Amino acid sequence: MSDWFYTKHRQQEGPVNLQMLQMMIREGQLDPATDLAWNTSMSDWLPIGQIPELQVQVSQQMPSLESSSQPFAYPLGTGPIHEISPGSERIMATACLKRAWDLTIRNIGPLLLATLIFLIIYIATEFSLSLLDKAMEWRNPSQVFVDQMGVTEDQKLMYHSVFKDQLSFPSAILSILINVFLTLGATRLGLKLVSGEKFDIGMLFSGGPWLFKGFIAHLLYWIMVIVGLIFFIFPGIYLAIRFGMVQPAIVDRNMGVIEAFKYSSRITQNNRVELFLILLFTIGITIAGCIAMIVGLLFAYPLIFLMWIVAYRWLQYGGRAILDDPMTGAPMLAGQTENS
Repeated sequence: MSDWFYTKHRQQEGPVNLQMLQMMIREGQLDPATDLAWNTSMSDWLPIGQIPELQVQVSQQMPSLESSSQPFAYPLGTGPIHEISPGSERIMATACLKRAWDLTIRNIGPLLLATLIFLIIYIATEFSLSLLDKAMEWRNPSQVFVDQMGVTEDQKLMYHSVFKDQLSFPSAILSILINVFLTLGATRLGLKLVSGEKFDIGMLFSGGPWLFKGFIAHLLYWIMVIVGLIFFIFPGIYLAIRFGMVQPAIVDRNMGVIEAFKYSSRITQNNRVELFLILLFTIGITIAGCIAMIVGLLFAYPLIFLMWIVAYRWLQYGGRAILDDPMTGAPMLAGQTENS
């Protein structure tokens, strides 16, 4: 039998013969769920509890993989991760939430700072554009529409008061551009973080290369979703889920608008129920964040954002993509993606 190598506390040890390895397992020196083993007859490292030669030795003491620090039970090889066939693997909404929570806690400082910068810029933009509208005497589209409806003066005053905080059309377009720019940058930051790559706060301002495509995709997406919501609600929810991965695809793969919509539709197939659950989690977390006021929202926003990025990576690469490497503790995707 070939000599065996194994990991203990994420450090590689060996070689040892099979009998020695079996003895170590019997004595509880190795954890069958998290410690790995390998020999030259195997193509990849595997948890000890999944190796046939060692299965009998650990049958009485092997703990459930679900009790490990990973968000769900999954075979933990350490080799390269490859893209899966679209729709070939079911994701788990709870595991996406758990992974997003862990990543948020690990990177709480940079994420809170990025979220705070995003919100400050958003608020400052809306305030500045509102002042611009007043200075230029630009009216918002709702007020213009009401004036052309032929309603009474009292009704006009009521509608104008309701829509008074809306931006004019030019200011609204500029506001959307700035929001899309920051969102694309945040998407790049999120992809790096989830994939175990280096990231920094400056990435928040790196959305320029995808701004035009991201802006067009943003408009098309929300037009479809809003029209779908108007028509019996369900079509809008379906479209929101089916095309919810358009922006990550544009940043991650530098896809064109139509190509990104097609890609999002492909990778979300057979997973729309779980994605709907993630949408429900998004609503629940947002409500909880609002109840907790500013501090709650600062935590809720990155948690929600990362939850969708985690789901995107799982849809692309399978469940291993959202786990940590048992040997290094780094995300399994570290060094294996080419996102910008």
